[in-house]
Amino acid sequence: MLERLQQQLHAIYQTDPIYDVRDFLVTDACVARAISGANALTISGETLLLCEDGEDILVTLYLDDEILARLDSGDPAAAVRAGQLDDLCKVIEGLSHFNYLAWRVSRDRSVSLLELELQAEVDKFVSTMHFAREEQDTDTMNGLHGRLFDKVQFHDHLTSEQLERYRSATRYAARFCRGLRRRLARSGDDTLIELRRFYRMPLSDKISHIHSRCWMRSE
Repeated sequence: MLERLQQQLHAIYQTDPIYDVRDFLVTDACVARAISGANALTISGETLLLCEDGEDILVTLYLDDEILARLDSGDPAAAVRAGQLDDLCKVIEGLSHFNYLAWRVSRDRSVSLLELELQAEVDKFVSTMHFAREEQDTDTMNGLHGRLFDKVQFHDHLTSEQLERYRSATRYAARFCRGLRRRLARSGDDTLIELRRFYRMPLSDKISHIHSRCWMRSE
């Protein structure tokens, strides 16, 4: 499933598959805590662990083995059908972080934590809409935006800075994805140009783009 999900994200954004995420994967919670220095974010079962070593960046993606075991069918559409949306979204979030970081670093571009979180929120929505459409699951398609963005619960262990970052990413992604959901429910093909442009924008342009879309809808 990891290979399929990673390749789907590459296809959506027309990015080259620089690295196979499975070569950077850790699934044991104890190992993840040791690598991260007992980072509280590992509690969620998914986190991208980064360490700067001079000019190099050491990267590990932690996805808890229990989450992957529950998705053992290997079919993302089947996970949606089986009501495993939360597990699927955690995996997509981790892959999104990994892909986006690798893509930016390969172009000698910096990336902020807010950018990583914003892109992951968009990727969760776009990817799961695709699989729900594949299953002709109209209930999931109709309720997905509300489930991902209106019923968000943040972990108690987050610092105030982390909480504000997650809230901002969720708020911006909700506004952006609201304008995509009807097109994604139909086919999604006509959204690809916008998604690819958005992916390549710096953060300030992304936020401006989101605000402009909201303004146009209010006219």
